[in-house]
Order: sequence, then C-alpha cells, then structure tokens
Amino acid sequence: MKKIFIMIMMISMAAFSAQAAELKIGYVDFQKIVSQSEQGKEAMKTLDSIEKAKNALINEKVNDIKKLEEELTVQGGILNPETKQKKQAEHEKLMMEYQKMRRDRDEELKKNESEFIQKIVIEVKKLLAKVSEEEGYAVILNEAGIAYIRPEADLTDRVLKMFNGSAGNTKK
Repeated sequence: MKKIFIMIMMISMAAFSAQAAELKIGYVDFQKIVSQSEQGKEAMKTLDSIEKAKNALINEKVNDIKKLEEELTVQGGILNPETKQKKQAEHEKLMMEYQKMRRDRDEELKKNESEFIQKIVIEVKKLLAKVSEEEGYAVILNEAGIAYIRPEADLTDRVLKMFNGSAGNTKK
C-alpha cells in the first residue's frame, strides 16, 4: 500500500511539475471575507439579534426558577409535604425547560451561522472562478486547503488512468 501511495505521489508530482511553469497559484482568507464583508457583517447582526431574543426568553425562565427557589427556601419549613413536593416538581420542570431552551438556542444559532457562511462561501467561490479565468490562476488556496482549482489543473482522471494501467500491469 505504501509503494502504491509513493508511486501515485511521484506520478502526480511529475505531471504537476510539467505544468508548473504555467501554474499560477493564489490564496484567499475566507474567515476574513466572512468577518469583514458587508454580507458577513449583516449575518452577524442577524445572529446577534436572534441570540438576544432567545436570551431574553431564557432570562425570563431563569427569573421564574430563582423566584421558585426563593419560595422553597423561605417557605420550605412551613409548607405541607404535598405542596412542597409539587413546588419541587415544578422546579425540576422549569430547570428542564431552561436547559432545553439553551440547547435549542445554541443549535439554532449554529445552524443559522452555518447557513449564512455557506451562502457567502458559495458566492465567493463563484467570484474565485471569475478571477481565475480573468487572471489565469490555476489554483486558489484557502486556510483549509484548496478553495478553487481550474478543471484543467485537476490531474485526478489522468493519474487514475495511469494508476489503473500500472495496477493492471502488476497483476499480470
């Protein structure tokens, strides 16, 4: 397996170096684009407003819990066992609702953030394709790897054919 990997790497490097003279590589920082673009700033404002609205509801629930806890502390000794048990059950219910509200808020924010970022990334990739065509970039990298690669710079099919050809020869 190691030999096959090394062989693929050598073939890729040989094919890649043949095109290297005409290869133009660029870089783009998606994080910066998301955080500093107008669309990204607008998305962050939207997320902040959603978070503030959700936090307001959560804070109301926290106040209800605190109020009930105070009642239990102050009146705990004078309440009959049945009433005390009901208040404790209500407290547990409020705590569960509070935890669910926090989980739901976090999941919704994460989902919305992901959707906003994905929309921006899709638009930026379209712009990268345009820049690539106009300025001759074969590959544009980002912090995670390759953001865009011109189809003619993709050696995958060519190397796959070569690999399949050499694999067939080794079996014989």
